[in-house]
Amino acid sequence: MWRCLLVSMVFQGCAIVVSPSFHEQKGKLREVTVEDAKGWFVLNKVLLVDLSGVLSSSESGGLFGSTKNDIEEMKEILKKAEEDSYIKAVILRINTPGGEVTASDILYREIKEFKKKTGKPVIAVMMDISTSGGYYVAMAADKVYSVSTSLTGNIGVIYILPKLEGLASKIGIEMRVIKSADKKDMSSPWRDFSPQEREILQSLINNYFEQFLKIVAENRKNLTMEKIRTLADGRIFSAQQALDAGLIDGITTLPDAIQLARKSAGISDSRVVMYNRPQDVKENIYSSSSSDHIPSAKGDTQVGVINLNANGFMLNPAPRFMYLWMP
Repeated sequence: MWRCLLVSMVFQGCAIVVSPSFHEQKGKLREVTVEDAKGWFVLNKVLLVDLSGVLSSSESGGLFGSTKNDIEEMKEILKKAEEDSYIKAVILRINTPGGEVTASDILYREIKEFKKKTGKPVIAVMMDISTSGGYYVAMAADKVYSVSTSLTGNIGVIYILPKLEGLASKIGIEMRVIKSADKKDMSSPWRDFSPQEREILQSLINNYFEQFLKIVAENRKNLTMEKIRTLADGRIFSAQQALDAGLIDGITTLPDAIQLARKSAGISDSRVVMYNRPQDVKENIYSSSSSDHIPSAKGDTQVGVINLNANGFMLNPAPRFMYLWMP
C-alpha cells in the first residue's frame, strides 16, 4: 500500500521521505553497557530489563505497521540472555500497575523457565508502582526488592465492562441480537447481567484469584495461605508496609540492587548492560530500554523494551479479566 502511495505522490510532483526510525521493521536487540566494571578486562555482565506500563499480550498497530507485544519482546530478551554465558544475573526493573491475567501469567512462567534453564539469578526491583500483575510477575524472581517510594500489593482480579444500555436508549439506539443460546452475549455492554450470568463471571474471578494466591504462596515461603488472604483484599502497600507484611525481601536502591545481583551470582564485579534497538541511546543504569517504536493513531505507548499499549487500553470493548490496579 505504501509503495502505491509513494508512486502516486511522486507522479503528482510530491515525494515522501521515510526516516529509518519510522520503518516498520525493528532492528535486532543489541547490547549496550550502561555501567562499566570497576576492574580491567571484566567479562561478567548483569542484565537490566525493564517491565513497564500495562501488561498486555495484544499487538499495537500503527500507521507504519504493528509492533511486537510485550510477551514476544520478553521472550526475545530472555533468549538472548540465555545464550550469553557472560550474563551472570538479571535485574527485572518493574514499573507497572499490572494488566491482563494471561499476559501476567505468561511473563511469570517465561521468567521461571529462564531460571530453570540457565540457573542465573533474577532480582526484581519495584520502582514507582508494581501492583497486581506487576507483583504477580515479580514472584518469578529469586528475590523481590522495592525502592523506598514504591507502591505494591493490590493482589486480586478485576473485570470491568461499561453498561451502555441507558445511553443507547437516550440517543435512540436499540441493539438487536440473534443468538444460539441465552448466554451467548453474556457481558454485552448493551444489557445488564442476569443473576446467573453474574454468578458465572464471579466464579471465573474466584478461579483467577485463587491462582494469584497460589503463585504468591509458592514463592513467599514466609507467608501462610491464611496470611496471604488477609493481605489480598485489594489494598496497596508502601515499601515499608510490604516489607513488614512479608511481601518483599527488602528496600533498596538500584545501585544496591546491582550489588545484590552480583552477590547472588557469586561474582564481585561486572558490567551492567541493557538491550536496545538501533535508534536507542543509553547513558546509564537509569536509562529506560525503549525500542524504536512509532506512536500510532491509537496512542500506543512504548515504555521499556516491552512494547505496551497503555493509552486507551480499557476503552477496548473486548472483555478482559485483569490483574490490574485501576482506581
